[in-house]
Amino acid sequence: MGSTGNKTLFLIIVFLSLFAIFSSSLFVNKGSSQDLGNFLDRIFGDDGDDQGEHGDDGDDQGENGDDGNRGNRGNRGDRDDRGDRREDGDRGDRGDLLKKLQKAFKDRDKDKDDMQEPKKEESFVTKDYKFADEGEEKRKNFNFAVAGDFGCSKNAKNTIKNMNDKKPELVIPLGDLSYDKSANCWFDLVSPFNDRLKVTLGFHDVNDGESKLNQYEQTFSLKKHYDSFDYRHVHFVIMSSLSKFDQGSEQYKFINEDLKKASEDKEIDWIIVTTYNPFYTSPSKHTAEKDIRDIYHPMFEQYGVDLVLQAHNHNYQRTYPISFNPNDSSKPTVTNQFTTDYKSQTDGIVFAIVGTGGEGFYPLDGQASYTATQFDRFGFLNIEISNGNPHTKLFGTFYDNKGDEVRDQFTIEKAIKNLVDKT
Repeated sequence: MGSTGNKTLFLIIVFLSLFAIFSSSLFVNKGSSQDLGNFLDRIFGDDGDDQGEHGDDGDDQGENGDDGNRGNRGNRGDRDDRGDRREDGDRGDRGDLLKKLQKAFKDRDKDKDDMQEPKKEESFVTKDYKFADEGEEKRKNFNFAVAGDFGCSKNAKNTIKNMNDKKPELVIPLGDLSYDKSANCWFDLVSPFNDRLKVTLGFHDVNDGESKLNQYEQTFSLKKHYDSFDYRHVHFVIMSSLSKFDQGSEQYKFINEDLKKASEDKEIDWIIVTTYNPFYTSPSKHTAEKDIRDIYHPMFEQYGVDLVLQAHNHNYQRTYPISFNPNDSSKPTVTNQFTTDYKSQTDGIVFAIVGTGGEGFYPLDGQASYTATQFDRFGFLNIEISNGNPHTKLFGTFYDNKGDEVRDQFTIEKAIKNLVDKT
């Protein structure tokens, strides 16, 4: 009787413990009745081996029953032995139950840890976004595409498709790539160009949060936001108008030394600069950047820069070739009033704003005297470099997303530097 009472008390304690634990699990950890059932199965459920053993025990009990019928069931010694065996069995059952209970608790804790472990977000960048052919020196004709102020709208998708149709060897986004909290949507858009990209960063890329900026820096391996590179006898300089640029800054020193070296390199035929904030603009939402203009336009003239590509204002503007006016830098000198067919050696620098990637337009409230053409259409500027002998030519063509219409066209021609030196 005492043994039966102990076993009953033990089972009651186990049951109450289980009830308390899983009441907490259900209401605090958002468990389910199925969780409770699974847990109890771990304790009381029989595995295959146990079932086989219990089946054998059943047979043994049957045999013992037959023996009991044949033997003396009134023998006190036998009854004591059976009592001892029952007590040993009870203790064994309780030991097995405790082991199962401990194992079940361990399994439950593991399941709980797995359930509560935060899901790791996959990194978006699965491709290596870069310009794979950087440094290529073959003197072959090629084209590259530029636009800025993209976003992720249908207009931006159309711009990317329009670019892709022209099969550019290089794509240079001019800043304000994504207006979302992350750059994911924009990376999706430009994935066809993942091995042909060199980016210029804009306001929303730098100032919309550290997380998005880190995406750009890590994806494009940007140790700083300004850089330069060569491709097929063209030297490209990427400026950062949102970093320190004043005289004495690291960027100023870098660009000054870089342009000096490029201007003296006989293998460099063209020098093209990209930046975000415009040096010059017709009246629109954003004004021109006087401070950066006053420092860098004279430097660009000194080292023979041919073309400056900008964004920020959501429209298209292209100047005549112009030279710096030290008396009033907002009124540059127009050196050639034709709309095309410029000579790089004698004419000034052409500045273009290509903020036509896809974000809503900014109104043009007039046209500056130095602006050759301007409009608000979505599309991109395609630049083709054609190498003749002894001249090389730059063709600029703006392709409207609507109907692939040509909205602007200009050319700049110059003699190939190393061929001139040999004559």
